[in-house]
Amino acid sequence: MFKHVTAGRKTMRPVRRTVAFVSMMVLTVGAASAIASAKAVYIIDDGTTRTTVESSDYAPSSVVKKAGIEVASSDQITSDRNEDGTVEIKITRGQNVSVNYMGATLHTYAHDETIASVLDRLNIDLGENDEVSVDLSSYTEDGMSINVTAYTYGTEEAVEPITYSTERVANGSMTKGKEVTKQAGKNGTARVTYAVTYKDGVEIDREPVSSEVITAPTAEIVEYGTKAASISSSDRIASDARNADGSGVLTFKSGSTLTYSRVISANATAYTAPAGAHTASGRVVSVGCVAVDPKVIPMGSKLYITTPNGSIVYGMAVAADTGGAIKGNKVDLFFNTYNECIQFGRRTCTVYVLN
Repeated sequence: MFKHVTAGRKTMRPVRRTVAFVSMMVLTVGAASAIASAKAVYIIDDGTTRTTVESSDYAPSSVVKKAGIEVASSDQITSDRNEDGTVEIKITRGQNVSVNYMGATLHTYAHDETIASVLDRLNIDLGENDEVSVDLSSYTEDGMSINVTAYTYGTEEAVEPITYSTERVANGSMTKGKEVTKQAGKNGTARVTYAVTYKDGVEIDREPVSSEVITAPTAEIVEYGTKAASISSSDRIASDARNADGSGVLTFKSGSTLTYSRVISANATAYTAPAGAHTASGRVVSVGCVAVDPKVIPMGSKLYITTPNGSIVYGMAVAADTGGAIKGNKVDLFFNTYNECIQFGRRTCTVYVLN
C-alpha cells in the first residue's frame, strides 16, 4: 500500500489499477515477441530436389536465398500454402528460347510454358497461313529454337510498257521476199496492280489483278510481198481476186501470189518436138513453152495455165512459139513425150496473162 497525504490528513488508497496496467503491458510484449519469433515451414522445389526449411521470412525469394539455393534472374519463384499450413515454394528454372521470325532472331526466357504462350509474349500474331516448326501446344525446353515462317500479303502498282503488235499485210503486187514498214510501232503504257505474297518479308510471288491503260500502243504495219517469180507445179490456186477491168491476183495455197492483167479461156492442144529444137522465138523448146497467136497473146508473155476445174495444171509458161493452126484464143502446150500429148488431148484451159 502507498501512503497519500492531503489537506493535513492521511488517506490510504489501493494501487490495483496500476498493477493491472503493468501486468497487461507485460502480456502484450510477450505475445508480440512470441509472434515475431514464430517460424513457418517451407518446402522448396527447385525441379530436381525438395528442401524443407523453417523461416520467419514471408518473402519466398528471401526464404530461398537463406536456404542457400542459387537462383538466377531468369528463374521464376512461385509459392502456394498447403492445407496443413506449410508453404510450397516452386523454382522454375529459366529456359533459353530463341524464335526466328521475319529475318530476325528473338531471345527470351521461358518457364515450362507452351509455344503459343511464348509467341504471344513476344507479340507475334500468327496469320492463317503462317507455319511454326514446333507444335503450338507443346512445352518449351532449354535451348529450344522455334522457326516461324510468316506469310504476308499486299498490293503494289507499277507502270509498265504495253508492247506494240505487228500487223502483216500481204501485198500481191510486191515481189515475194520484200517487206515495207508502212507504219512504225510504238509501245504504250499501263498501270498494273499486283497482289504480292511475302515469305518472311521477302517477295516470293506476284500476280496481276488489274490493269489500266494509260497510253494505247500503236501497231506496226508491215506489208510483205507475195508475188512469186514462179509457182511450183504442185501448188494450187486457193483464191482468184478479179477486178472489174479483168486484172486480178491469184493466191495459192502456199501463200504465194501472181498478179495478172487479163484472163483468156482458150482451146488448148499439145505438141512435142525433138530435144534441142528451137521455137519461133529462138528458145530451145522445153516444158513451159507455149505456141500462141501473137495478135492475142504477145510473144514473151508470162502465163499461168490450168483447166477451169483445176484437175490439170500446166502451170507457169511463156508465149515462145507460134503455129499455123494457132489462131485466136488457141494455145499449143509443149510436152516432152508424145504419150503426154495424147493424154492431154484437146481441152479448154484458163490462161492467165501475168503482169
